[in-house]
Amino acid sequence: MNPDVQEIRQQMLNLLRVTRRETQQSLSGVDMDRIVHNDLARWRCRDVLGHLGVWNGEAAKSLQAHAEGGEYHCIISEAKYDEYNALAAAERRSWDINQVWAEYLASGDRLKFLVETMPAADWSRLMLYPWNERGTVQNLIEIMMRHEMEHRVAMETKRAR
Repeated sequence: MNPDVQEIRQQMLNLLRVTRRETQQSLSGVDMDRIVHNDLARWRCRDVLGHLGVWNGEAAKSLQAHAEGGEYHCIISEAKYDEYNALAAAERRSWDINQVWAEYLASGDRLKFLVETMPAADWSRLMLYPWNERGTVQNLIEIMMRHEMEHRVAMETKRAR
């Protein structure tokens, strides 16, 4: 195996581990029904966590398709992002918090597994992201973990007020 790929794989696995740990620590003891976003839709902490679980799951589907030589996307463009998010949030509104956490954890586990098992040759080959853009496996993981961190910071900021 290419040592560069193995090094990148380990960096991405570490990023996945650290991001999950920090999210879990950050949300420990938080009122998950507290409103975090109050713009177009009133999103509670649990809705944001559900959003993270959904998108990590979509990223995992793209990684799986990429590893199998195919492609996957859930929206045709970023223009449909808000519509997709609204539908996914509405679907999860009735879930109890244990279901939301379970999806978040399972989607993170799936991402980790796919990073661990992604064939070396597929790391440099461009793939299709869930929002119908192209990039590398490494860039997808970095985007997804930055996405999680940004939402986590928003929840922490709201908590501090």
